[in-house]
Amino acid sequence: MGGWHLDLNSLVKGVWSTFAEVAAPQSQFYWPYLLSATGLAFILYCVRHGSDGNLRLTAFAEFCFSKQVYAHPSAQLDFRFFLVNAVLYGMFIAPMMLTSAEVGNGIVDGLVTLYGWPAEPLLSRGLAANLAVTAAVVIVADLGFFVAHYLQHRVAFLWEFHKVHHAAEVLHPVTLNRRHPVDMAVDVTLMAVAAGTVLGIIAYLFGGPLEGVTILGTNSVLFVFRFAGAPLRHSHIRLSYGPFLDCILISPTLHQVHHSCSPQHMDKNFGGILAIWDRLAGTLYLPRNDEEVVLGLASGEHEDYTSVTRLYVVPFVKNARRLRHHFAGFLIYAAGWRRLHIHRNASRFN
Repeated sequence: MGGWHLDLNSLVKGVWSTFAEVAAPQSQFYWPYLLSATGLAFILYCVRHGSDGNLRLTAFAEFCFSKQVYAHPSAQLDFRFFLVNAVLYGMFIAPMMLTSAEVGNGIVDGLVTLYGWPAEPLLSRGLAANLAVTAAVVIVADLGFFVAHYLQHRVAFLWEFHKVHHAAEVLHPVTLNRRHPVDMAVDVTLMAVAAGTVLGIIAYLFGGPLEGVTILGTNSVLFVFRFAGAPLRHSHIRLSYGPFLDCILISPTLHQVHHSCSPQHMDKNFGGILAIWDRLAGTLYLPRNDEEVVLGLASGEHEDYTSVTRLYVVPFVKNARRLRHHFAGFLIYAAGWRRLHIHRNASRFN
């Protein structure tokens, strides 16, 4: 009974934390972010449809919450997957995830072991220090996300799990959580290592933890950025920050292009917040205003992901096939090399 009681607590905690995200400033589903995104969508709607006099709230609601999106089978699958993932993540996955705090503590312990605690803090606290730490944590964590995202597209094994996210045929805010647990683990781990390393070094230099400037317990830079339409990144509503800012920040439009399976859009715009990493890697793509975004996977492969079970299982099946194919290829190569070796040895004695 005791073990079941613990499992039940984990279940309730996991489900509750998922649905309580609307009240958590650390989540992209925090209600002020959603309200801000709706306001930005309304402004875009007025700009695009103001001249035709069709500015009724019902027309805006149809534009913002399109039946073509939210009634689509892909969206319905997202909602079911979201519910199941909430249970599985809370019970089995979240407790095993590496956190930036754990990494930071490990870094501090390592530095203390090597050099001991300084008699006095090596750096002094103050507004400038807090602002620098605020920016540094965001920059490094975003670099960790970029590296994880880049690997998820470039490493075939990881791409099979990341396909679950890209198999979405329509985009809406809940699509953000259409992610395989293995895919989530890659993101969380690399971001935790990146941010935790910086936080650990900062704690050592300042003689204790220094989180920077926060708003409601959230990094202030991240807090402000999410008000700039973050929930629209996974939506049908195109919001660009303009040609200049789109070279600095990843706007909703740039991320929507990332989801496109058109050849010119494939493997572009990996960044989470900053576009600078894509600029350095040569993967930044700035689309035209009227450029079409074709969602899903190339060659109709998204049709392989049509149920909650398939979203979980298909990546493992495809990776197993890949490993079997590579193993068969290795055996063929080894057999050919052996025959060649035997033939060469035989020719020496003839």
